[in-house]
Amino acid sequence: MFTTLSFGEVLWDVFPGYKKPGGSPANLAYHLHCLGNRSLLLSRVGDDQPGRELLSFLETRGLDLSFIQTDKNLPTGEVTVTFTGNEPSYIIHQPSAWDAIEITELLNKELNNLDAVCFASLSQRDEHSASALSKIIEGVPEKCLKVFDLNLRPPFIPKQTIIKHIHDTDIVKLNEEEYATVSDWFDTENLAEKLLGIDPSKTVLVTKGSEGSIMHTSMGTFIEKAHPVSGDGDFVGVGDAFLACFTHLRLLHTPDNEILKLANKYAAFVASSKGGMPDIPAGIITSITT
Repeated sequence: MFTTLSFGEVLWDVFPGYKKPGGSPANLAYHLHCLGNRSLLLSRVGDDQPGRELLSFLETRGLDLSFIQTDKNLPTGEVTVTFTGNEPSYIIHQPSAWDAIEITELLNKELNNLDAVCFASLSQRDEHSASALSKIIEGVPEKCLKVFDLNLRPPFIPKQTIIKHIHDTDIVKLNEEEYATVSDWFDTENLAEKLLGIDPSKTVLVTKGSEGSIMHTSMGTFIEKAHPVSGDGDFVGVGDAFLACFTHLRLLHTPDNEILKLANKYAAFVASSKGGMPDIPAGIITSITT
């Protein structure tokens, strides 16, 4: 069992006709938990009914709530989700409690135990949470795997902060559009090559939806087709599931030629379900971890 920390937003994704618990870091924490890790979520909810409902949901899923803070002034986060075909679009409401995440004594005591810290770019839209994250990254031990998921959500795109985190982390995940955007920021047509030239130990992941995923490392480029998707899913949280599975397998030192295939398989199940935190059958977990 590894100890992982996911930093950032937990919120309600409000779909046409229903709502589901969400937030990229919360989804990631949930899937890391499902895969058998001691998964900690550092986030913040409002002192309101939506916040209490989120905590109740996460508790039923078995997640540790010790690091989820309650804010007396700011409301629980909410995102309105709409679709163009299968592609979701988001209205991310502001301000939200997760904009004010704080460093606590409990967290400081845990930092040396972490095997991985995972975060996305949206949680840094406010200086308060951004400062807390920077302190965490500075405080984790050298062995701790640092995992960065871009999740560019206009207008919350702090360019300089994102560039700094790309340099500071071990694994960077981008989708195709994000890859193109960040390539422009680095003034290059081959972002992975440039990043690996700066830091050969880095891993650059590119998710391509129905076309699968790519992993760039100093040992080479690995390409894996997407696993078949079935059912009536909404495709929300698929990238989070993919990255959680990839992080878990990287901690297990799974060979590069196997890791994408397994992460794509896990993500395909989530794509076939509704919301970012569906029930994961034991058979899926067993097929990934054994």
